[in-house]
Amino acid sequence: MAILRLSRSRRLSIIIAISFTFFAIEIGVGFYTRSLALVADAFHYLNDLIGFIVALAAIKVSNKPGSTPASLAFGWQRSQLLGAFFNGVFLLALGVSIILQSVERFVSLEKVENPKLVLIVGCVGLTLNLISAFFIHAEHDHGPHGHHASDSENSQTSLTMEFQNVEAVHENHRHHNVASAVTKGHHDLGVMGVFLHVIGDAINNLGVIIAALVIWLAKYEGRFYADPGVSMGIGIFILLSAIPLVKNSGSILLESVPLGVKLDDVRHDLETIPGVDSIHELHAWRLNQNKAIATAHVVTTNSSLESFMDQAQRIRECLHAYGIHSVTLQPELPASSTGSGFEPLSANGNGNQGIRARDGSTSTCRIACRSACEPLTCCG
Repeated sequence: MAILRLSRSRRLSIIIAISFTFFAIEIGVGFYTRSLALVADAFHYLNDLIGFIVALAAIKVSNKPGSTPASLAFGWQRSQLLGAFFNGVFLLALGVSIILQSVERFVSLEKVENPKLVLIVGCVGLTLNLISAFFIHAEHDHGPHGHHASDSENSQTSLTMEFQNVEAVHENHRHHNVASAVTKGHHDLGVMGVFLHVIGDAINNLGVIIAALVIWLAKYEGRFYADPGVSMGIGIFILLSAIPLVKNSGSILLESVPLGVKLDDVRHDLETIPGVDSIHELHAWRLNQNKAIATAHVVTTNSSLESFMDQAQRIRECLHAYGIHSVTLQPELPASSTGSGFEPLSANGNGNQGIRARDGSTSTCRIACRSACEPLTCCG
């Protein structure tokens, strides 16, 4: 089908056009008929519309190498994550606002005018959401570049073989379970998130349709409670979808440790590598949803740069098995070592950053801050 050959940005552009048109119609009809359920659904639609625009902007930027602002060379990769966080905060505020308005409507009931028009708009919204879901699902099945399942399977097989080779070299390490989890098939979380939002909108539209049918067909006076009842359900649904969004995006923005990774296990594995005396200043965090970064000071018993490069390769392989692919390593010599390969480094200040080696002894970081700087360091 021709629709399956459309690029990802073209599909998102079509979805944005559909969403904006329907939002304008739904918000206007909602205020005209005094249907709180319709207004609540319209604002939820607005939230999704903002998410689609952010996603499209990110695609446009990624397709233009060199367009990243110089002042955001590193943090620019978090732009979508930051948008998701504010998106979630907006959803939280919106959900609370809708719930409060629903409670007010229960106390002071208002009659919905022209429920037939509300029903029509709800049906149109449901149809448009199903169309949008088809667009997104087609992209999810065929990928943004039209790759077939065999390509994904071949890539998955290569990744599995790569991890098996790493495990063969690191037999006594603890990263085997993490590696097996990484190699499991996974979906594009960005596409899946958009798809779930569209499905959520479709559910809201069903609620609007049910409320309109009750108000239109029922004859008892209490039928008008269907409108604030549905809006209350929409508000709760928005809250339930916003809480994990804020939690997950906020956790990554706070530079949490990558999922499934325990720093104690990482330190244990690195310190079993031949020539590595101890590891300190070990940090690992998620830059965004897909990329993890690590830094570490490595106290090495080898004084030559060539020997350390061999250790560094083993360390990278080990961290690679944990799903960490961007690593910065700083070599240090033990305090008692002298050699010509690395320049001996003397600690500044009182050097209170202790390191416990494998033999239980405690050493001191060879590169420490001055005493006046210590409150500003991450490990103090």
